[in-house]
Amino acid sequence: MAQRKDPSDENFGILLGWESSPAGDRIALKMQSTRKIVEREEDVREYRYFLSKEQAVQLGNYLYTLAGETAPVRKKRGFLEKLFGG
Repeated sequence: MAQRKDPSDENFGILLGWESSPAGDRIALKMQSTRKIVEREEDVREYRYFLSKEQAVQLGNYLYTLAGETAPVRKKRGFLEKLFGG
């Protein structure tokens, strides 16, 4: 039989925001969340992750699917853009 976890040990919360930036061949992702109404700076938790570019694409596509949306399709560059590097 599985042992029940203490609910205070579970990581859950409300996503407040995120930032991402290139980190070499990876992407640095910082996410902020809270478990309650933010009254003090200590109420906001920050988590930092490094994702490969493939993981970032998979996560983005997965979230689009969960939201019932379709990921945007990249517009192909036209002849002149290819020719002049645009």
